[in-house]
Amino acid sequence: MRWKPLFAVILGLLVVGVTAAGTNTSAEVAKESDKDTLDIDPISTPTGKMMYFYGEDAVKALVEMNRKNLTLRIVPSQELSQVTFLGVYEDTGGRVYYYIVEGPVKKETVLRDFVKKAKNFSQRPARRKISIMGRTRDWTEVGAVTWKKVFIGNTMEMGVMAEFSYVSTTSGMKYYLVEIHQSSNPKRSDIAVDEMAVDISVPTRIPLSEVWISKWLPKMDGGPKKYYSYTSTINVEGNLLSYSASASTSEETNDGVTFRWKVKSREIGRNVEFIHYDFVKKIGSGRLSRPAYGIILDANPSVIVVSKPNTARLSFEARVKFNVANWMIIPTDTLKFEVEVSPKGVREYRS
Repeated sequence: MRWKPLFAVILGLLVVGVTAAGTNTSAEVAKESDKDTLDIDPISTPTGKMMYFYGEDAVKALVEMNRKNLTLRIVPSQELSQVTFLGVYEDTGGRVYYYIVEGPVKKETVLRDFVKKAKNFSQRPARRKISIMGRTRDWTEVGAVTWKKVFIGNTMEMGVMAEFSYVSTTSGMKYYLVEIHQSSNPKRSDIAVDEMAVDISVPTRIPLSEVWISKWLPKMDGGPKKYYSYTSTINVEGNLLSYSASASTSEETNDGVTFRWKVKSREIGRNVEFIHYDFVKKIGSGRLSRPAYGIILDANPSVIVVSKPNTARLSFEARVKFNVANWMIIPTDTLKFEVEVSPKGVREYRS
């Protein structure tokens, strides 16, 4: 797999890139079944265990997971009825990874992809260093969710991956870093991504005095001739979060795909929406252009959430518009899910 970033954000990475389609993973546990369910016991590994469900069993298992004492849980909603596959991996340190798919999918294909991504997740560092109160401490990773949605004869696919880390403060509050990876995959050479948007919000039933979105990146709108490269520092002292970034600009992207982005908020602290649009593939010297047909695009904004309780909840809504043969714009159904995140049960590593 290869991808070319248009720009990088060290904390709050925003990248639109090109990814080669296809998966090349071992089929060691990806065995096709004649039944509609995968009746397989959890697979234990030296670094944790994984289990997976297909069809109606996926929805039942997802609801059951919410009753377990996990660091990351999916809050049940009516949207769960569309789920056709669920994979769950939990490592020995308490981190949890979910792989969820909506729509018509082949069991063997999604199972292989889940196993690959679970292995990648298991190899991720559990900590990232920042400066707190004059000494180095670590953000501790809680887990991640990959949620995919397949449309119209498996010709279009969209997905969101949200990764969660936290750090405690002397006041007792928790700061959560949420890194979002929104991807759009046109699976035919005459289909291009026209626009994609992801909205991250604190559910309205939760008072903003308890949980709120504090910071986000990118912080401003932008266009194809300018991008921002952030060098960020975070310091947490008591109740205060200081955040700074330096920006630079460039006249050209490195893969011939340009785009625009804008950032919106209906209520400061309650939500932030990142919209990426006007994707164009340059032709030749760049004077001519066309839609970016057949190219997988990935946008990676980030938010920092502050929570007074030990547990925080966030809602995610994602949408994509596809351009079919430069003749029709097809909007997708909204992908929706809500996550409850808590550091309880996660092993903390101290320097």
